[in-house]
This record gives sequence, structure tokens and C-alpha cells, in this order.
Amino acid sequence: MKTTIELVRHAKAHSRDRWWGRPDRERPLTDTGMDQARALAAALPDSGPPIAKLFSSPWVRCTQTLDPLADAMGVHVVDAEELGEVVNLPVHDGGDAWVTSAWLGGRAVSFIDQLVASYGEKRVVCCSHGDVIPALVAVLVGRDSLDLTDVRCKKAARFTLTFTDTVCTDVIYHPPAR
Repeated sequence: MKTTIELVRHAKAHSRDRWWGRPDRERPLTDTGMDQARALAAALPDSGPPIAKLFSSPWVRCTQTLDPLADAMGVHVVDAEELGEVVNLPVHDGGDAWVTSAWLGGRAVSFIDQLVASYGEKRVVCCSHGDVIPALVAVLVGRDSLDLTDVRCKKAARFTLTFTDTVCTDVIYHPPAR
């Protein structure tokens, strides 16, 4: 049984510096980001099997990235907190950044495993953040012995993850659609 997860990093959002004092969860895409989201919506449907479901971090910049695709498909984006960033980390180790990455990656992989179990033989699109995606992919590389050395993901780019049963057997990086 093969399941495909398209793991998308949100498109270009307004700068944190210019968004100072307002909730980061509400930081929207820029005009360039909206163009990237529309390009992604045009490219994704033709790049694999039909898309069964759209999931996103509930942060505005992620949901806005998938909105053009959702509109084209006539569906709604489902919020998934497991794909989001975290404001208050529930575990601590003296403030070391690796703890945050481990926690984010573990939480996101657990969610992806649930999707694989629920959407066997289907293709699902998930939108997340620049700290969550590398952590998630790094966990998969270690857990499933994937041959991948760079887990960075540019804005509006994506990884195509192919699962055979419950194991990620292939990962392909796609730069941002044009």
C-alpha cells in the first residue's frame, strides 16, 4: 500500500520585524507569497495522483498557502495543530534548540503516521513551517533509513514523501513552483 504526502512549506509571509507586536499566528502572506500559493495550486494537481485531503498548520500564512488549491478543488483546508509552530514548549532542557526540533519533529511525524494509516493509497497535502518540516524530515531519515542529507525547505517548496505501508521509502524535494 503506497501513500503520498506532499509536505509544503508556507509561501513568503510578511517579515516578523514588520509584524512586531501582533500575534505571529496571524502573520499573512505577502503579495509575492500569494503568487507562490497560486503557482503551487496550479502545479500540485498535475504532479501526482488525485489529492484526497488538505491539512495545514492553523497559522494564517500556512492556511493562506493552501487556500488557492482548496478553492480550485472546492474543499476546505483542515487545521492540524501538529503541523504548527509552538509558542510554549512543554519540555525543557536548558533552552537548547535541539529539544524544540526534536519535539516538533516527533509531534509532526506522529501526525503523518496517522495520515498514512487513514489515507492508504491516497495523496494528502500538508502545509507547515520552516522549523517543523526539517525536523519532521530528519526524523523520517533517521527512522526509515532514507538517503537524504539536506532537509532544508525553501518557502513555497515541498517534499514528496512516499510511504509503503508505514515506512517512508522515498523523499523528493521540489523547489518552489513558478
